[in-house]
Amino acid sequence: MNKKKFIVIEGINGAGKTTICNYIIKLLKNFNIKNIIKTHEPGGTPIAEKLRKIIKFSQGEKISYKTELLLIYAARLQLLDNIIRKNININWILSDRYDLSTYAYQIGGRNINKKNILFLQNFIKNNIKPDIIIYLDVNPVIALQRINNKNYDRIEKESINFFSRVRKYYLRIAKKNKTIKIVDANNKLKNVKSSVKKIINKLILV
Repeated sequence: MNKKKFIVIEGINGAGKTTICNYIIKLLKNFNIKNIIKTHEPGGTPIAEKLRKIIKFSQGEKISYKTELLLIYAARLQLLDNIIRKNININWILSDRYDLSTYAYQIGGRNINKKNILFLQNFIKNNIKPDIIIYLDVNPVIALQRINNKNYDRIEKESINFFSRVRKYYLRIAKKNKTIKIVDANNKLKNVKSSVKKIINKLILV
């Protein structure tokens, strides 16, 4: 109970990450855990939020995949240095996305060489790993139907094939990594919450 944890929620756009993050905060507070920092990627600091806007809304200028990748890592470094590193031992940290998203979206979706990702990981010295990752797995068709199509950002405008590649990469990694817990997010919200609650209860009580 006294040991601080780093929890990450992952999934493609429309998987329900924000809803589940808010639910997890409620679960943690039920265990009288109050020192919780909730963040998200890209973003989480003033500079990282500005980078997030550039990544998500390019305002007419085309952003290359390599530029997108560098912006993501610039935002992550701001978050690491200003939030995560300073709080990892004194607060619970809950993040909507982390580095697994980069692998799934940039390698799986964008087909960027993994060596480039590993180089940037090493460059920013990102050696902080989550205690647990909850991956919300959902069919891309269902996920995109959940998003208000009037507010699609640059990433959400990608094709179903793109999100299918991203999902495939998520599952490929998740099945090899015991830290990653797969939750079927195609289900009704109450069923998703029930699965998440079991995972969080086990994390806290073990």
